[in-house]
Amino acid sequence: MSLILPFLLLFVFGVGLWEKQPVFADFCDGVQEGLKVCLKIFPTLLLMLLSVGVFRASGAMDRLVCLLEPLCLHLQIPSQILPLALVRPLSGGGALSLCQDLLRAYGADSLIGRIAAVLSASTETTFYTLGVYLPNGSGKGFGKFLFCALLCDAVTLSLCVLVCRILF
Repeated sequence: MSLILPFLLLFVFGVGLWEKQPVFADFCDGVQEGLKVCLKIFPTLLLMLLSVGVFRASGAMDRLVCLLEPLCLHLQIPSQILPLALVRPLSGGGALSLCQDLLRAYGADSLIGRIAAVLSASTETTFYTLGVYLPNGSGKGFGKFLFCALLCDAVTLSLCVLVCRILF
């Protein structure tokens, strides 16, 4: 299994050489383009990571969870899932950490553990995606994209809970 990547690289380079392509020059051009993209999106990503850290450390997330708890009870969404649902659109790493905490606390076979696992696997880091494709909030319709993406996140949360309750 560990030899797949080296064989894949050898295959790609071999095909390039067979086709008489400047493989090394193309590789270097690709690296330069990748670095340009990294430099372009770095400020957005840094701001997002900083915002998530401040949001969690300040206690704002705990207060927001307390405010949303009555709504969750009404919709039969376990309130323990709320921190994961709030962080997932912002940070994949933070959401993975929260999911791991939920699995450790409630177990992988519990309803909360299953909802956390399904939610982690079925949602996107919305703000990261918007930051990559629409850096600096530029572009027409950014607010509409953001609204639709967050609406999709809410629908995904609802469907994760519904599917987990039905199947498990």
